[in-house]
Amino acid sequence: MLNKKKKTIDWLIQNYLSFFEKFGMNEGNIIRHHKSWKENRPDIIEDYLWYIFNRLLIENKHQSRDLIEFYERNRLIYSEMISFRRKIEGKKANEIQNMYNRNIVELELEKNSENGIAYDFTVITPQDCKACQHLTDKVISKREALENNTIPYENCTRTQGCVCLISIMPRRDENGRLIFI
Repeated sequence: MLNKKKKTIDWLIQNYLSFFEKFGMNEGNIIRHHKSWKENRPDIIEDYLWYIFNRLLIENKHQSRDLIEFYERNRLIYSEMISFRRKIEGKKANEIQNMYNRNIVELELEKNSENGIAYDFTVITPQDCKACQHLTDKVISKREALENNTIPYENCTRTQGCVCLISIMPRRDENGRLIFI
């Protein structure tokens, strides 16, 4: 639901502080930084929030202890960005969904890199998008998942935008047993 009421720093704190705290931010540093941030630009809280989201993505590589943590933290950031874009701005967020899916593939590849199981990926689609109905439960290779061009994000027909996901799928033999590499 699009909320057109002018947002304030208090709104940002009330709605996003618990999210920011996961990344070591607190109310004081958000408010202090906002004062300097708004000196040379219009005080549009939505723009400030986008700035913070993007800074979190940049700083995440320095704060994460390993690749799995990096991708897991990116997943949280992208999820929050998608939610903001759709619920507050009232836009589709397809380009962020694309980045989210790429990140999920990278996360799954890293988490499963040493378990010895052969796997592919599958596309999970909603029932209400004509652009991707042909992809429902489609199995794609690791290479295709990494290329991330199977889902037609830009052609999504859903009002709120693309919600297609790419999920890891272990390979199984004809008896249903896992296939190991």
